[in-house]
Amino acid sequence: MALRFSTGIWIFGAGVERFAPMGYKPAKPIIELIDDAAKVEDLQGLEFHYPTEVNEENVKAVKDALSSHKIEAAAVAPVLSQEAQWARGALCALDPEIRRKAIERCKKAVDIARELGAEILIIWPGREGFDFPFTSDYRKLWGNYISAIKEVAEYGSDLKVALEYKMEDPSSYLLHGSAGRTLTTILELRMEGVKNVGVNVEFAHAKLAKEYVPETIALISRYNALYHLHLNDIFTEVDLDLFPASVHILEFAELLYWLHELNYSGWYGLDLFPRYLDAAEMLRQSIFNIKAIVKALEKVGWEKIRRTIDVADPIESQKLIREILGLYLQP
Repeated sequence: MALRFSTGIWIFGAGVERFAPMGYKPAKPIIELIDDAAKVEDLQGLEFHYPTEVNEENVKAVKDALSSHKIEAAAVAPVLSQEAQWARGALCALDPEIRRKAIERCKKAVDIARELGAEILIIWPGREGFDFPFTSDYRKLWGNYISAIKEVAEYGSDLKVALEYKMEDPSSYLLHGSAGRTLTTILELRMEGVKNVGVNVEFAHAKLAKEYVPETIALISRYNALYHLHLNDIFTEVDLDLFPASVHILEFAELLYWLHELNYSGWYGLDLFPRYLDAAEMLRQSIFNIKAIVKALEKVGWEKIRRTIDVADPIESQKLIREILGLYLQP
């Protein structure tokens, strides 16, 4: 099972959040962050936000730094949530001037992705929704949003445009709150001839949507729409981007089985929030977690797992789970 690991360059940053607006660590220039990332074994790709991390002024230096460390640019994501102008929507905004600014930012992110050699444009629609009842014509919100995604995808027709869904936050109610709602956009665009839009599944966001992630992956793959992954973990209702498999280890084991079964060959992106932890060490341990689970699955055997699933016997599945986790009762 081939594993290509990427991460967001932002995990090496200061760790700014709403409860620590000054961050947990000193801020560093982008090239120093790339240097820090390059120290992590098995890391092959980096993801960037535009324009806050990579932009027209530093793209050549970023490209040179990546090349010197033999690291690929995995994805670029336009920032459409952090500025006051996006408070009531960006790509779905009812104000046509705001919506045009959001579309143009996405197009500039496409240009940056091309220059870096990244194949994926991630769009996280964190402001594409609404905050209060009786404040929106939902038909217009959806129409504006889908029209904007279509324009961006057509402009970046050589890229994979990966939509990353989430139930809420920062807006109170987001249009793309689940895998199924995201697929409706993708399938509508396909009917209009746009074939390069898919999904970036973030584990924590899927859990917030009450999804069982292995099943979600299988559903999305049914439509050949699994473009990217953001792996992490979560306790309950707060998106804290913990070590992957640190809470939902069994669900991760089945997720990794299905990624193998479905012949997923894309990036295993790690979207983490180290806060006060050393980012490089958190990343290392996250990679070790995933590799260790894959090793356990391989030890049991892909065919044996497949046969157990086909039998569909809950008793046999419990035996398989204990074997995967290395849990044995001694006489």
